[in-house]
Amino acid sequence: MLAKLTKPRVLLIGVVAVVAAFAIAYFTFFNTDSPSKFSLQTKGSTAAVPTGDLAGTWTVADGSAAGYRVREKLAQLPAPSDAVGRTGAVTGQVTVADRGGAYSAENANFTVDVSQLKSDQDKRDNKIRSLGIETDKYPQATFAAPGPISIPDEAVKGSAATVDAEGSLMLHGQTKKVKIPLQIQRTGAQLKIVGTYQFSWSDFGMSAPTLAPFVSVTGNPTLEFSLLMSKQA
Repeated sequence: MLAKLTKPRVLLIGVVAVVAAFAIAYFTFFNTDSPSKFSLQTKGSTAAVPTGDLAGTWTVADGSAAGYRVREKLAQLPAPSDAVGRTGAVTGQVTVADRGGAYSAENANFTVDVSQLKSDQDKRDNKIRSLGIETDKYPQATFAAPGPISIPDEAVKGSAATVDAEGSLMLHGQTKKVKIPLQIQRTGAQLKIVGTYQFSWSDFGMSAPTLAPFVSVTGNPTLEFSLLMSKQA
């Protein structure tokens, strides 16, 4: 009789031990300190006084980055941080037109090589090659906004401003019309653009990647980017 009562208890202890082992592995091997969200300014910094004419063609410069942010989850426990993957492999340009002192952005085109996305875990990076965004099949994401997008006076003078960019976002081989809120600011000889866009996996024909039954993602992913633009001579 005692042996019969002991077996379920031993089994329960074994299950708890396995779950605990996976929890320890998760928190040990998956860094819980996620990168901060992109912003126009870093702590303690101030924008430099704008120099030069705003009108002209601006191209993506070194220091730009784009990527994703999504919540991770272990079994039934909420993960303490976001999974974040980024790449500096961003190219593109935008033309700023001056129409009698009123400035607007036109013909914006940007491309991100998502096959170069990197997070804090190689295992996660390898998984998205064949799951979720499937970067092996779809190595590029693009955004095109013909405009015109009016640039507020405060942004022309060097203060931060928010504008909406309507255009076509191509991700996972599928294209969708979107509206992305952007923060823009002139600082010195550069133009800074920061934006985020949250979407559903199904919007672009994707399924949330998971390592069942232990690690999965929850909620919708967010596209985020920080662009440093330099004016062509």
